[in-house]
Amino acid sequence: MDRVERCLAQIGAIRDVAAGDAVPYVARSRVGRLTLSIASLVAEEAGLAVPDLPGPIRLPDETSEDLLEIADRCNRLLELARHISQPSEPLAERWTRGWRELLEEVGSIEERLLLLQSSS
Repeated sequence: MDRVERCLAQIGAIRDVAAGDAVPYVARSRVGRLTLSIASLVAEEAGLAVPDLPGPIRLPDETSEDLLEIADRCNRLLELARHISQPSEPLAERWTRGWRELLEEVGSIEERLLLLQSSS
């Protein structure tokens, strides 16, 4: 399975978590795997070292617009996930709103990955 297909499969796994009542650890773990996969894909495409751990993606300014957009959205995804997947977070409006925002970012990343895949 190539890197884009792996990311797309992980997006599906995140949607599965969002549709159920999974514990925060599962959500955090799946988002972490997705962001690491995206960071690896972006780094490889940009000719940079592939990261070992999930974290913010930093790219040179001369990187293609598509990769910069994917990296920016992935960084936003990391920030959203940090807030909504805390074990003490109540299942309330903030949790629901956070998941809605996270899924919007995931959808935007998915669209960009599909464009990237079709241009390869």
